[in-house]
Amino acid sequence: MLTQFACGGLALGSRYNHCALDGVSVHQFNTNLASLTRDEGLVVVPMPDRTIFRARNPPQISHPHFEYSKATDTDNTFTLRGTSTVLINKPQPYNQIHALHLSAKDINALKKAALKDGKLKNCTAFQAVAAKIWQARSMAVEIAEDKISTMLFPVDTRSRIVPQAPVGFSGNALVPGFARGSGRELKEEEYSCLVRRVQEGIDRLDDEYIRSGIDWLEVYTGMPCREDSFSLVSWWRLGLETEEFAWGRLKCAAPVVVKPGIVFLLPSPTTEGGLNIFLELGGDQMVEFRRLMMAD
Repeated sequence: MLTQFACGGLALGSRYNHCALDGVSVHQFNTNLASLTRDEGLVVVPMPDRTIFRARNPPQISHPHFEYSKATDTDNTFTLRGTSTVLINKPQPYNQIHALHLSAKDINALKKAALKDGKLKNCTAFQAVAAKIWQARSMAVEIAEDKISTMLFPVDTRSRIVPQAPVGFSGNALVPGFARGSGRELKEEEYSCLVRRVQEGIDRLDDEYIRSGIDWLEVYTGMPCREDSFSLVSWWRLGLETEEFAWGRLKCAAPVVVKPGIVFLLPSPTTEGGLNIFLELGGDQMVEFRRLMMAD
């Protein structure tokens, strides 16, 4: 839906079924849409063949898959966002979603902290930020020391499967990477160890692991892990805000709703290279989350 305001600004609203399209496919769609508004042709030719991601016959589950939970008869697999044994205090109405800005300097400081003890050879900005969010959120909600906290993060598998997905693949090629650890480990382990768990969550996603996960879902009709878990969804470098429509370049691209159990990373509206974290927590929990995120 395209809405024009009296000031001359425009808002473009769209809704997609995430089972059918992932963020990369949405970006490709918006790239083509922007091109069409400029009276130009398609930039990316859509390739909708999803058979490259179908389950094997017979299924061959070769790995344990902690990133998934088995469904029950009462589960709604399209709306479930995870459950928890800890209490997420409900914020006051009209104050449910909180934002925390990390500057480029803050992000670089996290990367330096992850590499400080020499246990890691390298560390990306996402890995450093993700590990810090996992630790801070789990501690802010006071997860029990003997409980396992799981952080999920979507990973694009287009280039990870064999053969690779064709250019322009328009479907959902995301699978959940994950990092998991006990409440005690999140409190006591060195920061570099938590970053390494995030790295392992990405590194394990080779072709066989991905195929095994698809087969697991075929057998158990499961869903993303829901026990003491949350999903970290990054639009930080997806590039949605770079589209150039006939009316001009997008100023901002953001979800309309941030649901419980989801933490969003969005690019800073400035050019300084930072990011914004959006999540739902109770007031006291958000205060603690902010303190832990900004602590040295």
